[in-house]
Amino acid sequence: MRILIFINTSWNVYNFRAGLIRALHKRGHQVHAVAPEDAYSIQLTAMGCVYHPVKMRNTGNNPWHDLSLVRQLYRLYRKIDPDLALHYTIKPNIYGTLVAHKLGIPSICTVSGLGTVFLTTGKTNHIAWLLYKLAFRYPKRIFFHNQSDLEIFEQNKLLSHKNYGLVPGSGIDIRRFSGSPSPLAPPFIFLMTARLIEEKGIRIYLKASEILHSEGLVVKCQLLGPVDPAHKRSISMDEIDRSPVDYLGETHDIRDFISKAHVVVLPSFREGLSRSLLEAAAMEKPIIASAVPGCKEVVKDQINGLLCKPGDPVDLALKMKAMYSFSQAKLREMGTAGRKLVMEQFTEGQVNRFYLDAINEIA
Repeated sequence: MRILIFINTSWNVYNFRAGLIRALHKRGHQVHAVAPEDAYSIQLTAMGCVYHPVKMRNTGNNPWHDLSLVRQLYRLYRKIDPDLALHYTIKPNIYGTLVAHKLGIPSICTVSGLGTVFLTTGKTNHIAWLLYKLAFRYPKRIFFHNQSDLEIFEQNKLLSHKNYGLVPGSGIDIRRFSGSPSPLAPPFIFLMTARLIEEKGIRIYLKASEILHSEGLVVKCQLLGPVDPAHKRSISMDEIDRSPVDYLGETHDIRDFISKAHVVVLPSFREGLSRSLLEAAAMEKPIIASAVPGCKEVVKDQINGLLCKPGDPVDLALKMKAMYSFSQAKLREMGTAGRKLVMEQFTEGQVNRFYLDAINEIA
């Protein structure tokens, strides 16, 4: 079969779907990757995909830009003529599905998170819901990363068929993300990995770090992730520089940074199913996260980490101080529980099985 995968960035395809692509190749399928060009596009070709660049703005709802995207997709899908299309993220889910339906191509969609537009009210939000309602009449299967997102789609009557269900995230390669003992020597290191946008809780982390430093704790608070100046709620480097947080920039391999940390933190406002928390848990790191959808599925409070109140830097600081006070044995116990959870529920193989079974049923 020719299987097309369309996601909003080549980085996303390579980092989150490489395991599925390998599984598809192993079964003799030809994979066509459709995504905007970035530094990871060449990696898709290297791993055996047929790569097709597409121009797309991930943010905004300019109708002319979206119409241009639809025209690109129509020409591209007709040229590739896939037997099946896999769509991830908002615009691929909507426009990729509509184009695939027009051309008679069966599709599978994955809602890996609601995105900012669905967490607000107004005209843009209303249009997005209408587009999803239109597009989601057609997929052969729709997967969601958490129960809360699924229920929101049900409540808004966006699911017209009983062809949907849950899939446990994008899957973690537990051999690549293996256990890593925490350093014994001070300082105690907290690490947050995320895009530098408000919705990830960056400002909550900056304020909590200020509280810890003002109280004289021997800690180092680190931040790793890409700057996103085009985003409406981007966090500026000036704001980060004014805080006690150490900004580490971006990386192609997060494992070394996780291995050197004692605890990984994510005070996000909402997630699909947090990849950064799953990677940290797989590497046996205790985790702290907001008690919100997409995080609380990964953090089992007092077992493999601690949950904090969403949007509350004081409560986050309290949870960070609690972690700081735990013994090495307690931290190891939490880390072991985290890896056990990942191995039981969130491995790459477990996730791939959902897609491979669906593909077999559709083929």
